[in-house]
Amino acid sequence: MDLGEVVVRPVGSFEAFRYQELMQQYHYLGALPKISETLWYVATWREEWVALLSFSACALKCAARDRWIGWTFASAIAA
Repeated sequence: MDLGEVVVRPVGSFEAFRYQELMQQYHYLGALPKISETLWYVATWREEWVALLSFSACALKCAARDRWIGWTFASAIAA
């Protein structure tokens, strides 16, 4: 596979169903809905879907993460 032929692009609204089907089939968490600000991308090689990517905004509050980092709610808002 020539990696120069891999194209990464946003998933079109008409492709969302296919994206969700593949996530349900192959991802250990299954198909998750878009929550808050979420972007879906697909990597293609010669028009074949070879990878799915999802980027979501982090949660404003996440107790376990906040304790690990040492954040308080006030410090998170100030950042």
